[in-house]
Amino acid sequence: MSQTPEQPSSLRPDTRHMFVTGPRTASHLLMRILNIKGQGAHPTWNNGYFWLQAMNLRTDAHKNPMKEWPAEEKKSIEDMEQKCFNNLLEYIKNAEAEGNKVMFKEHALLLNHSFFESQRIHGEWATVGEPQDLEGYPDGLSTARSSLNKTILSDDFLKTFRPTFLIRHPALSIPSLFRAVRHEGFKREIKELNHTETSFFWPRKLLESYEAQKNNGGEEPLVIDADNMMTSPDLMLKYARLAGLDPDKLQFSWEKAPKEVTDSHPPIVQYMLGSLDSSDKVDLGKVAGDVDIDVEAAKWREEFGEIAGDNLETHVRAAMSDYEYMRSKRLTI
Repeated sequence: MSQTPEQPSSLRPDTRHMFVTGPRTASHLLMRILNIKGQGAHPTWNNGYFWLQAMNLRTDAHKNPMKEWPAEEKKSIEDMEQKCFNNLLEYIKNAEAEGNKVMFKEHALLLNHSFFESQRIHGEWATVGEPQDLEGYPDGLSTARSSLNKTILSDDFLKTFRPTFLIRHPALSIPSLFRAVRHEGFKREIKELNHTETSFFWPRKLLESYEAQKNNGGEEPLVIDADNMMTSPDLMLKYARLAGLDPDKLQFSWEKAPKEVTDSHPPIVQYMLGSLDSSDKVDLGKVAGDVDIDVEAAKWREEFGEIAGDNLETHVRAAMSDYEYMRSKRLTI
């Protein structure tokens, strides 16, 4: 197992913020509005995504049930999970040593435990033994994980963060992800979406886990719907106060990114951040509004063909109940 770094010296939820997002939920816009640099965030690559490499390994492995994984492949994934955790611990240690805030975003699916993913994909029979526990938790934190917690992280460690959940209507986020993976710059052999990356099951379970911990010393989770983030500065100011951030540091307009900067990005980054980098304020054209899935599905079939359009509609409808549950918890004015 990979060696763990020196443990962070303190547990300070007031200065530790984790933003639980999903693919194409306008999470980069959230970071821009919050102005995390101005909030005193310790810098990190792309504002987070510590578990991206682990997710890539898991995705390939899930072609087969976990109990059929070769020992070498299973160890490779476990070692990568530990490495990702070590990197997060190192980030926290450095941030707090310099008196900075811990502020990072992580797509909920990146945090998934491979054990529970395999069961979700293949069935309860797909796994044997117990889920992997990470090493190197700060002193006093248990490795225990409650039934609602489907992540690689323990309940106690999750409780050291102030959690914010960003959600966006599946009829916008899922087709947007499909367009992204089809882009030539997206280095991915399989261009079809899988149920793990389109499901809202994972962020919902993590939200429910935080809700269950709220009466046991945990932080109250805050949920933001992307539409509200884009259309209501007052709501974002309220959010900042509740989250312990400085409302005066929020920004709803900014300078466009210089062309020489955007041109230096890889093609897929230019695609993923193109709208934001070319903007100087929130683009209200990205607001979902009242969505009629039947109407949108007809557009998907025209854009992608009948089969791909049907698949998108299936993914979107499957995600709706979990999205609506999370939306019912969203912050309002």
